[in-house]
Amino acid sequence: TPPSSEVVAARTRESAGGGDMRDRVRAFDWSATPLGPIEHWSQSTKTLVDTVLGSGFAQILLWGPELIQIYNDAYGDVIGRKHPTALGMPTRECWPETWHINEPIYARVMGGETVHLENAPYPLDRHGALEEAYFTLSYSPVRDDDERIAGVLVTLVETTKVVRAQLVEAERARLVRELEVESARLEEVFRQAPAFMAMVRGEDYVFDLANDAYIRLVGGRDIIGKPVREALPEVAQQGFIELLDQVLRSGQPFVGHEIPVTLEQEDGEKRELFLEFVYQPITDADGNRVGVVAHGYDVTEQTRARREVERVNAELERSAAELRASEQRLRDIFEQAPVAVAVLSGPEHVYTTVSPRYAQMPGGGRPIHGRPVREAFPELVGQGLIELLDRVYETAEPYFAPERLVRLDLDRDGIAEDYYFNIGYQPLLDPDGKVYAVASVAYDVTDQMRERHELEVAREIAEDARHEAELANRAKSAFLTTMSHELRTPLNAVAGYADLLLLGVRGPLADGQREDLERIKRSGQYLLGLINDVLNFAKLDAGQVEYRIETVQVAPLLEGLEELIRPQVDTKGLRYHHGTCNGELALRADPEKVRQILLNLLANAVKFTDAGGEVTLECHSTGDFVAIEVCDTGRGIPAGQLETIFDPFVQVDRHLTPMSQQGVGLGLAISRDLAIGMGGGLEASSTVGRGSRFTLTLPRAREP
Repeated sequence: TPPSSEVVAARTRESAGGGDMRDRVRAFDWSATPLGPIEHWSQSTKTLVDTVLGSGFAQILLWGPELIQIYNDAYGDVIGRKHPTALGMPTRECWPETWHINEPIYARVMGGETVHLENAPYPLDRHGALEEAYFTLSYSPVRDDDERIAGVLVTLVETTKVVRAQLVEAERARLVRELEVESARLEEVFRQAPAFMAMVRGEDYVFDLANDAYIRLVGGRDIIGKPVREALPEVAQQGFIELLDQVLRSGQPFVGHEIPVTLEQEDGEKRELFLEFVYQPITDADGNRVGVVAHGYDVTEQTRARREVERVNAELERSAAELRASEQRLRDIFEQAPVAVAVLSGPEHVYTTVSPRYAQMPGGGRPIHGRPVREAFPELVGQGLIELLDRVYETAEPYFAPERLVRLDLDRDGIAEDYYFNIGYQPLLDPDGKVYAVASVAYDVTDQMRERHELEVAREIAEDARHEAELANRAKSAFLTTMSHELRTPLNAVAGYADLLLLGVRGPLADGQREDLERIKRSGQYLLGLINDVLNFAKLDAGQVEYRIETVQVAPLLEGLEELIRPQVDTKGLRYHHGTCNGELALRADPEKVRQILLNLLANAVKFTDAGGEVTLECHSTGDFVAIEVCDTGRGIPAGQLETIFDPFVQVDRHLTPMSQQGVGLGLAISRDLAIGMGGGLEASSTVGRGSRFTLTLPRAREP
């Protein structure tokens, strides 16, 4: 006789045992589900339920055509806010977000196949929002008492943390690879840069980096990892170690112009070179100065060319002075009649009178008195001079030939040499007005002609040197512009990748990863700002900046600056005062360039003014100009540095400025050049401890 329904229910309750889910299964109204009351369940169903509830692994039994859910405590811990309402619910209603994944799997399992998945992704809504979770699962078919497949048994282990850790590690590895690629690109740019660059670290100044140009500069020596004194012993006695000490100690860059240095070259010879270079201190993340970067150019050829031009110019000046003195002496001699004069009589031009000076001239030392010119100077035949004497004798017309080329055989060996003379032939008349002789006056100007030729050659050399110097300067400006553009491209890529990662395109980020990416982004933006400054300065230096001059109303321009500078002012806890400006006051300038200058001055004022201080912006007219003043109550500028703040790459109190606020010292230099380019100027005055005043002057617009 089969047991009664009361006996079956009692046995089921006994087999359910203890546990939260066992209690819930006992108490659940199964009669409201397609499974019906527990008392009507088949023995295989009860056995499977008992097995699931007793398992230490997360398991769920999906029973019947509707795949009704029965699960254990471990599974309840996995499904979050859907527990315990998921009990007795068709799995499609409970997990609609995963039905597109599970439906084909359930079909396979109900057909008798066991499906196993490793680290499978599932979009789950178990905490109020969809999240991607990962599981290792086994879907197994289970049979009823009649050996027909009546359900699916799912055993699962959540691997979300492991998979996410693997994904994060993979992403980190990808980022590292990308950064390594970008680093390699930057390193290649650094290595192939025509300017020499090197970086030394520590108190012993150990070479950390050096590009090809620097290695060539020092004769191809192996210097990486060695202190400067060991790698380049010859510079230790030339004052460069002391310069490095000064830069590292003070935090101020050193700019050297045409600095001489003796370096050993590859052939073992020591040569004097001339360098244009900058020693720039480098700091670590805490702001500590840890080394120095050297960057510059070998300007030996340009320097020597310039010095040669200066030497030639000095010699030209001396030669010109000597020539003037020589001319004065010749005038004195002429006035005192010690001139080279000879009288040639008759149609044969016989030397009858010769002055002492004549005998001292080239060719004049030979015996000529009483001899015809053709006999005394046979080498003159065919040079046209004797024919000129004939014409003067026949026509009585004087002749003067300056710098006449004459070939003379001084040694009488048949070898003639070229000489230059200022020649004058003056006919001498008898009382009847007939020519009886010709007075020959000659000045030897051979040396002057040769000096003139040498001067012309020297001028050509000087002009060539000047042209080469101009080409070198243009090449420098072109290099700065090109390298700034080339460096901005990878930096923009780094910032873009950082933004994408921060937006979560590669998945959620841990706090440490987000902080690292923010640091990468800030560093990239900081370096991009420096490169933009270098690019702007290079454009100014190359004369590539265009100005759109127009009439600009001053008051609206200054009022519009407040909303741009206000966030910085409030962050620092400063007071900002905008003085009243005449509403009719206008100036002639490029409005964008004026705004750029004033924003730079205001940003500097905020940067160097401590909390509680004040920054003011005022304007007034001064004749043909408009003066706009930016004042602050900050730390001020020492008098010794006030004269250099507008020089390129100069920064005041760099060691007192946070790394994120530092630049390359081009802001004021660019601002001053822009002001000058618009026909104005930029000046500064300051008192240490009381503040600074920067005055921008621009041409005032006149009323029509």
